[in-house]
Amino acid sequence: MRASTLSIGVTSWAVFALVIGSAQSFTSVNPPLATYYQPASSKLHQSSKPNELFDSPSWEAIEQELDQVPVFAVANAEGMPIKYSIEKKDSPAFEVPLFYTHVEDALQELEKAKKSTPLPGMDINPYPLGGIFRMWAEDSAVIIPNKKSIIQAGAPPMANPMGQQVPLFACMEIAQEDENGKPVLPLFFELEDAQNAVSQAVSFDGGKADDFEVVGLNLPEAVSLLTNAKEETTAFQFVPPKSSLEHIRDYLTG
Repeated sequence: MRASTLSIGVTSWAVFALVIGSAQSFTSVNPPLATYYQPASSKLHQSSKPNELFDSPSWEAIEQELDQVPVFAVANAEGMPIKYSIEKKDSPAFEVPLFYTHVEDALQELEKAKKSTPLPGMDINPYPLGGIFRMWAEDSAVIIPNKKSIIQAGAPPMANPMGQQVPLFACMEIAQEDENGKPVLPLFFELEDAQNAVSQAVSFDGGKADDFEVVGLNLPEAVSLLTNAKEETTAFQFVPPKSSLEHIRDYLTG
């Protein structure tokens, strides 16, 4: 495997932590969503069932990596995410908050919520993905990927993002080194960001961009790989969508 080095340019999450919200309290005001939802617990790899995953020695480090990625939810003035009623096939409806991987999708949902159930101070808030992933795995939250991304990952054009796996994009031939010189493979939430990283690696090290293949996997697969990884295995870095980082940066700078 060719290991090219590149600079991802991800702003430190310590800065984002200044505006991050808590997702442990919720407010239920929105009408039902007519959506059949497959429980997340049925989507986890058999070797990484929720209890096994979160009790494993590696989970704390994985959670810290995931927490570098913001996901967004519509929230009330106190920062509590709004819960929605979800229909589950052959089961009673249940209420959960919805977290979006892409800020533009959360902003669209905010406009819908303002029209259907307006609340004073309603806005979108960012939350760290690590804790939200755990909630998702325990069926107490829904993570909604971007529709364009799921189509780029192979979903049909008419696919509903609700209930779909969160796609990730990577090029196995590019890597950046950590402070110990260990290769770290970036996993992108945006195909375009992965392609831009490939172009950057080519400009640094030469070669042709066509020789670098961008492949897809999903978020639970990546977490399972990290859970079962050996010490010498290449590490992953989760790279948020550029638009999400820019949204938070603009918020912080006024």
